[in-house]
Amino acid sequence: MTRREFLRATGSLPAARLAAQGSARPNVLFIVVDDLDCRIGCYGDQVAKTPNIDRLAARGVRFERAYCQYPLCNPTRSSVLSGRYPLSTGVLDNNTWLVLEPGQQILPRYFESQGYQTAEFGKIWHAQNRGHVRGEPPPRVPAPANGRAQAWFTPEDRAAQQQREPAYWDSVHSPYRNMQPPEPWNYAWANVYGPLPAGDPGVDAPIADRAIASLEKMASSGKPFFLSVGFHRPHVPLTAPAKYFDLFDAASMPLPPDFDTEPRALPGMPRDEFRQNIDLFAARGFSAQEAREAMRAYYACSAYMDAQLGRVLERLDALQLRENTIVVLWGDHGWHLSEKGMWAKGTLFETSARGPMILSDPRRAKAKSSPRVVQYIDLFPTLTDLCGLPSPPWLDGVSLRPLLDNPSAAWDRPAYTVQTRNWFIGRSVRDERWRYTEWDQGRRGSALFDHDNDPHEMRNLAADPKHAEVVRRMRELLRAPRPNGQPRPSA
Repeated sequence: MTRREFLRATGSLPAARLAAQGSARPNVLFIVVDDLDCRIGCYGDQVAKTPNIDRLAARGVRFERAYCQYPLCNPTRSSVLSGRYPLSTGVLDNNTWLVLEPGQQILPRYFESQGYQTAEFGKIWHAQNRGHVRGEPPPRVPAPANGRAQAWFTPEDRAAQQQREPAYWDSVHSPYRNMQPPEPWNYAWANVYGPLPAGDPGVDAPIADRAIASLEKMASSGKPFFLSVGFHRPHVPLTAPAKYFDLFDAASMPLPPDFDTEPRALPGMPRDEFRQNIDLFAARGFSAQEAREAMRAYYACSAYMDAQLGRVLERLDALQLRENTIVVLWGDHGWHLSEKGMWAKGTLFETSARGPMILSDPRRAKAKSSPRVVQYIDLFPTLTDLCGLPSPPWLDGVSLRPLLDNPSAAWDRPAYTVQTRNWFIGRSVRDERWRYTEWDQGRRGSALFDHDNDPHEMRNLAADPKHAEVVRRMRELLRAPRPNGQPRPSA
């Protein structure tokens, strides 16, 4: 076909569609939502109003058992973006830079090196962290605009801390962990929930605006794109335009079976499993009515975020890019809404470690759910695999492509999550039935939960002689090799 014949045949197609057809590699729309758990319509929640996430799930595969590697913003994002476990990155709190080894790249930069155009809008990283390569100076951190002090630890800080007790520190503890819990009054900004003043569009609407403008620009360039969009809500403060609050009634919010009015250690469970509340109800108890009002605010913020997501997806469709764009959506970890008296993240309970993950590849299964246990760390190798790119050698995860081809395919890989509590590290492993957790390698306690019979994790079976064999097997999984052959999957 001559150039003139090609132009005549395609003259009625929009430029964006021509660009998509001219690209042998699919585009990627990479969406991360802050503090979004599985209280979503397509995950079976009867209260949620999330029609756009639900429609996205109808285009692809919804992973029912997807787990973060650390239930906190900075560590989990650093893990996904680097493709490495948190105890490999050393990022175990919100105050630490991701330091890459020479030759390593974060996910968007790797796609960029493979010929993709990239753009990032909203909260992809936590705060000022953007990652940097070891041996290169980290970016300078400007003074925070909100006046809240932030301490950012560098490799030099790590070396100084390790001088305390190097061997034990390296093998067991985070060299970055802050020793003192934050004071409640420093989190007054977070302990807020309710409608925004009239005319305030909220924090996520401008992010959607910029993402749409970038989408339109990149769609006409003729090159494949990797567009990252990070939405803030439902992260605290739980505020959104009033119309989203009008969708819900606080009085009808169902309290969870393990509801409590404050966090308190349950008999037979390690105390380190529990954390103080900071994001909501800091340093005080709360009533059932207050809990329902805060739950209403969480659902309202999720509905608001969903509407902004819908705007981006609608523009993707209008540009006729759907058939050549992989869309992945994930929440960076789970979130307690009064379960066991706790709010927010930061525990190794299922509520905090499990989150939503939906992957829509127009070339593969649609409207399917996968019951298999997967990890967020698998996103990096999955996207490179689906886009036909070489798999980087530093990745700790594996491609989920077999589960996209057959969501119920055999899959025997567990998921690993870690959490620090003051000096100590908790390490948790999840298979399709059991969750097993050890604190300080078991010295500060362990927990075993049977999710077939105890989905709310209310009975610790770790000390039950009847389950000694299960404990032995799960303990072995904590020490099993990584998929790439390196020792200790979460270390």
